[in-house]
Amino acid sequence: MLEEERCLLARIINVFVVSFLTTSCAIISTVGSLAGSASTSTRGFSGTIEDTYLMSKIVSKITLMRLSNFSNITVSVINGKVLLAGNIKSQEKRLELIQKVWQIQGVEAIFNEVEIGPQIPLSEKAEDFIFEAKIVNRLLFEPGIFSNNYSVDVVNGNVYIMGISSDIEEKTKLENFVGNMNDIKKLILLVDIQKTNNKNGR
Repeated sequence: MLEEERCLLARIINVFVVSFLTTSCAIISTVGSLAGSASTSTRGFSGTIEDTYLMSKIVSKITLMRLSNFSNITVSVINGKVLLAGNIKSQEKRLELIQKVWQIQGVEAIFNEVEIGPQIPLSEKAEDFIFEAKIVNRLLFEPGIFSNNYSVDVVNGNVYIMGISSDIEEKTKLENFVGNMNDIKKLILLVDIQKTNNKNGR
């Protein structure tokens, strides 16, 4: 590992410690999953670490807003593109959230899927978590789909899949495979194709 990558990892760990004290476990586990798949995704190690660090900055920024229902906001980052999903109490807070995230260096685009609504009940969060795990497992065992290329989030029963496919064949297979899952009420695919020809394993 390069020295600059070690330094970046150290900075991420420092932010994790702060975030752990102030945010939900769901947010932290999403950050951890990014780091865990670093060596096997199409982004490579450095790209995944950069996304992980950017996510940690976003989580810290949102924490400073002191939202009453902060745990309802899900954050995912792929190549600087940010997905925000969940519920927030007012349109004013929704706009403030987007403005705060745009202020962070490294954010290339924002996919705003935040809805105005009450706090999500714990029982619904549990259902989302279980369904998310099911989809991840389906992708993991599907031939031709490299699951570490994608992040899966389920919020309010809606399924969000972000990532970078190795090639057009993998993207098409992903779209067909997930699109045929009749237990998904709403599917949002935010998937690009890798610019290089290098393919990585699952």
